[in-house]
This record gives sequence, structure tokens and C-alpha cells, in this order.
Amino acid sequence: MLTHGVGKLMRIAIMHPHLYVKGGGERLTKILAEGLERFGDEVVIATSFLKGGFPELNEIGKKFYFKIPSLPLKCTAVKNLIGLALSIRETIEQANPDVIVSMTEDMVNLGIAKILKRRVKTIQYIHFPFEEEAVTSSDPYTDYFRFPEWLNKQFLWAADIILCNSRYTQAAIYKAWKRTARVAYPGIDYPFMRKPNNLGKPRKNLIVYVGRFTKLKRHDFLVKSFYKVREKVKDVRLILAGYPDGRHTGFLKSVLDSKGKGIDIRLNLSDDELIELYSSAKAYCHPRIAEPFGLTPLEAMSQGAPVVAYNLGGLRETVIDGETGYLAQNDKEFVEYVVKMLTLRHNEWVEMQRKAVERANLFTAEQFIAAFRALTIPSGHLC
Repeated sequence: MLTHGVGKLMRIAIMHPHLYVKGGGERLTKILAEGLERFGDEVVIATSFLKGGFPELNEIGKKFYFKIPSLPLKCTAVKNLIGLALSIRETIEQANPDVIVSMTEDMVNLGIAKILKRRVKTIQYIHFPFEEEAVTSSDPYTDYFRFPEWLNKQFLWAADIILCNSRYTQAAIYKAWKRTARVAYPGIDYPFMRKPNNLGKPRKNLIVYVGRFTKLKRHDFLVKSFYKVREKVKDVRLILAGYPDGRHTGFLKSVLDSKGKGIDIRLNLSDDELIELYSSAKAYCHPRIAEPFGLTPLEAMSQGAPVVAYNLGGLRETVIDGETGYLAQNDKEFVEYVVKMLTLRHNEWVEMQRKAVERANLFTAEQFIAAFRALTIPSGHLC
């Protein structure tokens, strides 16, 4: 049966190894699964487990959970490879998917799938092709069913189609792998499309940042910068919200230990709480440098909070400098732009807010699902 004029219904298996973590990649996996199911596709999810992640995933499709074999092996990576092979085989045998989508950079997953079922269509969605969170002998990275970059590169042949989140990432993929990826911009999750009821009204001098607590996200820089901002804006407050990551507990502790007066840290907020936070913020500040895409800046813009970020990475494709926020060239300019945002005349800030909301509305979940299906599912496919 045809629906919405974009291909026919499919059986789609979505693989993501650690959906018990809350982050941008995990949220986009939820958006994809929920959106495909709303479209009418049959969705199954393969992961290690869901507890602690986005609760909506529990209501979507059938689940296949990765199994860890009880073998006398000391190497976690080898045990995980064996467990993945067994789990992917079970998924293929029981769900018989038309399409398998890997939502992390682990090409190993698709390699195993192709070996087990040559004719299955495989799609790799890439957030960024280079390892950015270091893997060391003491790092529990492999416990998350993830594999090093050098190993994943051996399975590039297994991806029929490579999708990515931005033109910035697209260029990085070609540099790393000499493969041409197609851009399917992520969309804002469904709850964040509700317009706030305080658009155009004054807001207190509140800075907000949302993200997993990892060193890469630079919460520590924002804490240090806050005190420079407060020299110019005496009543400013900063709220850092996000999700703990078991691989980076030491970093979260260091941020908690360093925060002082005027700074609040909030963990594991619900979507409703995040919406309330965004819609209270006068500025959303994103201190990560060269973010490959960045869902949280768009979420903030959707709730009327203009963005201060860096003029690098995928944010140049979502934030319009001087219209929906400011894009800084360096740390010094970042702090200057935060002060500028907080001290804009009200009518200037309202105009920036209006444009931010309009811009965010271009990146919807529906747009993402439509682009995903148009790029990956042939219109003549029969279920």
C-alpha cells in the first residue's frame, strides 16, 4: 500500500548498541523509529538494552537485545563481536527485514548483516566518521558494543547507502573514507515543535546549555566563561542540563565541583522539563567546537532561544549568524557574543527570536523521515 507518495511500506531493523544512553544520536534514533512507525513501516530495534534511555522507545516496534556469550574470553571486543553476530542473526531470522539501518559509526554491524543475508539493503547513518571520544585500555567504550575506527573501516563495503547529518560531516566522510554520503538533516523531536506561549515577551538573563557531560562538549569552558559574562551582566544565571555518560563520570564530577554561585546543573530532565528550560532562556550557548550537527541548538531555537556557537562544523548550516544567533571565531569572541545577546535591545532580541523559531521549523521530524525514505527506499518496492 502506498502512503504519502514516498515509497511503499517496509520492514526496517534499526541497530544502535547503547540506547540506554541519552544523547543526540540516541534521540535521533528514537525520532527515526517513531517516525517510520507513524508512516506505517514495520520497525524493529536491535540494541543492548533500553533502561535509562528515552522511554518512548519501549513502545516502538519489536526489540532484539544483544547477547553476551558466556565464553571464557578476556577480550571484551571479541566477546561483543560474537554476541553481535548471534543477535543480528536472530534479528534477521525472526524479523526478516527489507532494510537494516546502523545508527552509529559501527560498520561492523552491517558487515555481519551482509554476511548473514546478502540481499538485505544496508544503510549507515553517520554522525561523524572520526573517533572523538578516546578509547583507552581503561575506557569502558567496548562495553557499549562499539568498535575502533580502524576495524569499522574494514567493513565499508557493507553499506549500500551512507547517510549523514550535515554537509560538514559529508566532507569529513569523503576525507576519511573516500565515500560520498547523502545528507539527511536531523529533525527536531515531536514534543519540541510546540510553540512556547511567551514568544516576544521579556526573559530573564538566563543562559542554557544542554548536552551529555563529556569533555568534548566543553561544559567546563562555559563555567569559566560565565564569570567573565557576569562582570558585564550582573544578574546572569547559567543552567547546564544534560545526561550523565558512564564513560565520562570523572568529567561530570569535575564540572559539579567547579560550579559556583549563579550556576545550576540539572541531570536527566524530561522533554517537558527541557521545553520549559529552553522557553525560559534568553540565550542558548553551545561551547562545543565544530559540532557535526547539533540537535539541542535547534531545540532551543524552536522554543525562542537564539544561539551563541562557533563558526565551525554543522552549526553553520542551521544557525544564521547575526539573524538567529551569533557564530564566534574563537573563545574570546564567544564570550563577547554572549554578553551582546544578553544586552540587546528588547526589539532586536525579539526579531532574532522570531527568526530563530522560523529557522528551527525547517528542521522537523517529518522532514527528516521524508528525506530518509526518499534517499533510501525505492518507490517501486513491494512489501
